[in-house]
Amino acid sequence: PEETCTRGQVATFLWRAQGKPVPESAQNPFSDIDEKDYYFVPVLWAVEQGVTNGTGDGKFSPEASCTRGQIVTFLYRALT
Repeated sequence: PEETCTRGQVATFLWRAQGKPVPESAQNPFSDIDEKDYYFVPVLWAVEQGVTNGTGDGKFSPEASCTRGQIVTFLYRALT
């Protein structure tokens, strides 16, 4: 509870909460994630669902700390 979550972790949490759905596309829109990363499929799913658009310049910044504002935005978008 005292640790911060990364953007990759939050995408993974939301993906798991939705039952680990398989994304329709395997096309990776981000240069800073790779198919070997544990958050690869969750991030693809999050993009398809409109949960995230990344952080700009073709990046997702998966290891960056996820702010409370970003988490609220992810949750809102995932649930609407």
